[in-house]
Amino acid sequence: TRLMRPMHRLAAAATCLLLLPSTTQAARCLDWSVLGADGSHSSRVPLKMNDRKVCGMAGSQGLETCTAEGSCALGGEVKDIGFVDENKCVNDHSAETLSFVGTVDPDCNTRWRFLTYDVWPIGSVIISGKTENGHNFGVCRCPKDEDKEVFDIGKLYLSGPNMGACVCPQSEGKDKIMIGEYEYLQADEGKGHLFDDVASNSNTDVAMADEELMPAVKQLISRHLTSEDKEMLENITNTPVSTLEKELMEQPPHFLRKILSHERYVPHPTLNNMGLHLLRCILAERVADDRRRKRGYHLHPDYESFMQNGILVKNFTELSDQDIRGIMAMVSGLDMEELPPLKWVDRPVKHIAGDAQYEMHMDTFHAAYKIWIYQNETTEDQGPLNFVRGSHRNTKGKLGWLYRVSIPPATHVLREPSVRLNEDETLLGFNRREVMTTPAQSFVIADTSAFHARGLAEPGTIRNAMRIEGPYDGGLPRKNPFFE
Repeated sequence: TRLMRPMHRLAAAATCLLLLPSTTQAARCLDWSVLGADGSHSSRVPLKMNDRKVCGMAGSQGLETCTAEGSCALGGEVKDIGFVDENKCVNDHSAETLSFVGTVDPDCNTRWRFLTYDVWPIGSVIISGKTENGHNFGVCRCPKDEDKEVFDIGKLYLSGPNMGACVCPQSEGKDKIMIGEYEYLQADEGKGHLFDDVASNSNTDVAMADEELMPAVKQLISRHLTSEDKEMLENITNTPVSTLEKELMEQPPHFLRKILSHERYVPHPTLNNMGLHLLRCILAERVADDRRRKRGYHLHPDYESFMQNGILVKNFTELSDQDIRGIMAMVSGLDMEELPPLKWVDRPVKHIAGDAQYEMHMDTFHAAYKIWIYQNETTEDQGPLNFVRGSHRNTKGKLGWLYRVSIPPATHVLREPSVRLNEDETLLGFNRREVMTTPAQSFVIADTSAFHARGLAEPGTIRNAMRIEGPYDGGLPRKNPFFE
């Protein structure tokens, strides 16, 4: 008899969302002002929901950190949120006389974004406060009726046991906890970098002095870019790599810092026409390959299979913890001490009509690793993972497509958290996507820089899976893709 290994829950997880650094004082997308003191925010717009003003509760901090003009230094430190009701801020759990009105900067292009199930990281969340327990949260809303025209206000937890869930207070002291089918307050991905309260999926904090950036870029190109890489880039872009490199060396330090970061896409009026985005894709892949080989992971028995396909499916009951950690290290190139604890959490997926996850996409420009454990058999009618084997590698076909979508104005790449595939994968030289049906007790690990999608299923269908808990997108930590 096959016995399933025990599952454990992690009591709490720290967030690894990072705020983008700024060399100057940045504005806030969402600010909190003393109720009724709107004079200093004439250019800002009140945040409303259900035609009611959204407000923040300061808890024990009170008003002492706010100026006489009504500008509140609490910023993202409100403890709870609700609606303005006369001179109080109220929700179904509490009411507070000392409250703050939420206002947004029009330049943020703030909007409500619908979120489906099992999506993490959540793109461009506006960090709106911190609970008494120290968990950062954004503003979200839970539908109150079937027509989804009236909403309860809630907190989108960015850390802790409810990370990724929208928690809306209900009457009788209960909470509605939604892990999908809610909306959250999002800043524009392209303009959000101007604001210091927008959580990014990227880490732009490259720990290097300005004078070190240019030599670092030059060294990456000289050390990792092969003659075959250069020829392929030049055939796609009609620009010699030497020309691109020369132009890069003339860029200011803050731009080079972005190039060397996790930033999914670095806009520029001319450099992406020359192949900047493609260069970053290739360099990240070469660094990852080098990282694995330096650690001897190329000797792992599953190495060749993973490198060829970008995905592994194993029998979970036959794997020890050491086996799992070995596989995680091999695919990611991480050192053993960098791997997260093997703590698992239920993460069911409920299928909904029009889910954006049904579209074939890649998560980011560099390797990213996700893990699923399917305790039960997954069948085609449950809408399992669809995956294009081998598409985690930057082939000429994939790079040609990336070039077409990354040259200016690159509207889709700037706006969407993931890059959607708008062409048939077979036209890029790959085999057709595979529907990843799996037997019970399957352990699946995949590089989601490959093309993948959620399989189609009838709305309301539930597909159960266990995910590794923590701020890792259900997978492994993402290191800077350009450094060891």
